[in-house]
Amino acid sequence: MADYEQLLRVFINLINNSIQAIPDPETGLIRITLRQTGDFHEIRLTDNGKGIPEDQWNKVFYPNFTTKSSGMGLGLAMVKNIIQNASGEISFESEQGKGTTFIIKLPAYKG
Repeated sequence: MADYEQLLRVFINLINNSIQAIPDPETGLIRITLRQTGDFHEIRLTDNGKGIPEDQWNKVFYPNFTTKSSGMGLGLAMVKNIIQNASGEISFESEQGKGTTFIIKLPAYKG
C-alpha cells in the first residue's frame, strides 16, 4: 500500500533523471521491469546514460546533491523518503559511461 500521487512523483523523477543522463546524440533507452521476489515487488529502472561516478555514490540520496547545472538536488532525496515511507527500499547500480539502474523494493499487498 502506497500513495499513488507520491509513487507517481517517484517514477516521474527517476525517468526525468534518466532522460537527462543520456548524452546527445545517443539514442536513449530506458527499461522498466517489475517482478515479485518473496514478499516484495522489485521495480528496476535502467537507462543507458552516462552513469554516476563512483566517488559520488554515497551522496546520491542526500538533499542538495546534484550533478546538473540547474535544480536544487532534492529529487532523489525526496524519492528515497517516499519509498521509505511506503515501507520500501531503494538502491542503485551504476557504471560510468554505461548507465544506471535504480532498484525499488516495495512490500506486496496482503489483503
